[in-house]
Amino acid sequence: MAVPSKFAHVVYNTHRYDEMIEWYQKVFEARIQHRDDRLAFLTYDDEHHRFAFANLGPMPDDAPEPRLGRGVGVNHVAYTWNDLAELVDLYKRLKADGIVPVRPIKHGLTLSMYYADPDGNLMEFQIDVLEPEAANEFMAGPEFDANPIGEPFDPDELVARFEGGEPLDEVIFRSDQSPVSLASAPS
Repeated sequence: MAVPSKFAHVVYNTHRYDEMIEWYQKVFEARIQHRDDRLAFLTYDDEHHRFAFANLGPMPDDAPEPRLGRGVGVNHVAYTWNDLAELVDLYKRLKADGIVPVRPIKHGLTLSMYYADPDGNLMEFQIDVLEPEAANEFMAGPEFDANPIGEPFDPDELVARFEGGEPLDEVIFRSDQSPVSLASAPS
């Protein structure tokens, strides 16, 4: 079976047109490729566009509150960074702009921070903490079976521990991960 060769783009319908464009520019350091009153296309790399926004016009009086990944529809879109240093830098940059994760979680196979855009769409920004084979083994193991979500963490504490030079294994893994599952962490 053929699989996709790359991630292309996400399109959002929104009543918060200007807010959404501004948020994605800040968070992804994206640039606008095209923008008019109806559509905007943004990218953060050499792809022609990674995000598009369709302007649904003014917010209706009876519009629901942002979803925050709940209910029918997309729960979240995930992006992977190369290592903890990159994820820490991203966290610090966004926090300086007043953008903080709504849900930081040590999943066991990833260390993840979930951010909510102005419409409540969740973005998972993560690093892989296990090599693929070890991640598959962990998912089939008793710790994951007992807790498939993971455990929350304090991003500021994580940053302090990382920048303080604590061993990476002690910073990125769940408290219930066995030493065997820690043996295959990416360097």
